[in-house]
Amino acid sequence: MPNIPPVKLTLFGGGQKYRSNYQLTALGKTKAEQINITGARGEVVMALENIGPCTLSELSNETKMSPARVKQVMQVLVRDGWAKKVSPEEQ
Repeated sequence: MPNIPPVKLTLFGGGQKYRSNYQLTALGKTKAEQINITGARGEVVMALENIGPCTLSELSNETKMSPARVKQVMQVLVRDGWAKKVSPEEQ
């Protein structure tokens, strides 16, 4: 059986393939400064605020949370407008 590499989250644009990065939106930055966020959501928000745009893998390493948990938290943050996916060109 052939050795198949793991699948990475990718976006396609302009003929280039790149990994998705996430960053806080203006709303997320404001909320992070105004309220004391705790738990997994707080850890991810603080990591994004400290290290800036990064991948889910980098967030997982920074927060010491499982990749699945980080993805779950990021889905909520993106849905609520606190964070967004960005391409390397947007950073």
